[in-house]
Amino acid sequence: MKNYFDVAGKYAVVTGASSGLGRQFALCLAEQGCNVAIAARRVERLEEVKKEVEAYGVKCLVLPCDVTDTEQIRNSVDKVVKEFGRIDILINNAAGGTPENTPMEELSFDQWKACMNGCLSHVFTMSQAFVKECKKSAHGGHIVNVSAKAAFHSASHNKIPYATAKGAIATLTQRMANDLIEDDIFVNAIVPGYVLSNYYRDPESPQCKAKEKDLRIGWATPEDMGNITSFLCSPLSRQIIGAVIDWSGGTML
Repeated sequence: MKNYFDVAGKYAVVTGASSGLGRQFALCLAEQGCNVAIAARRVERLEEVKKEVEAYGVKCLVLPCDVTDTEQIRNSVDKVVKEFGRIDILINNAAGGTPENTPMEELSFDQWKACMNGCLSHVFTMSQAFVKECKKSAHGGHIVNVSAKAAFHSASHNKIPYATAKGAIATLTQRMANDLIEDDIFVNAIVPGYVLSNYYRDPESPQCKAKEKDLRIGWATPEDMGNITSFLCSPLSRQIIGAVIDWSGGTML
């Protein structure tokens, strides 16, 4: 039987890959036989993830990169093309610069800009560099952007910059998908729910306990997020174009 989930032999870039969902995206792709370039600022963490990725018998390239720096993005993409020869998949996962629990009237414009740069602008600039390479070699590709529940769910308070940036990712995904499908470049986004990773690590912690009332089918795992991302990069998803997929376990209902 043909494996429609197959991404073996492909080459992917995952941003924000030093921990959490980014790490899991890289591992899920590697498990399917995909070679992965992992980008983040924390090089020592990337080196640890590289060992985990290479354990699946695929190539892994470490990319020290601050995604808010457009020159670093361009250099990273050039490095991947030089090392791998091509890029087939881009996972825009990185996020940063988010002011936590700050009422709107107390936000500074610098905080607003930092969040836009850390959560939104790099999705455009990284995708732009990726698309240029795809069009140059005319081989098509897949982009998966990571949005957030806060963009669509009114229960999220004091997160105006973050929610705005993540909501804009949904619009950017649909516009990119519309413009790029003629070049065989598929663009989609996922909206994760509450995942046992990073901030929510221990189900018994006060942070996790406070969210239990919102859970419909229990905590999502990083593997859950990695699986949908791998699916969206596979031939099995060829009819999914410009979708913003609610992968939140029913927490937005």
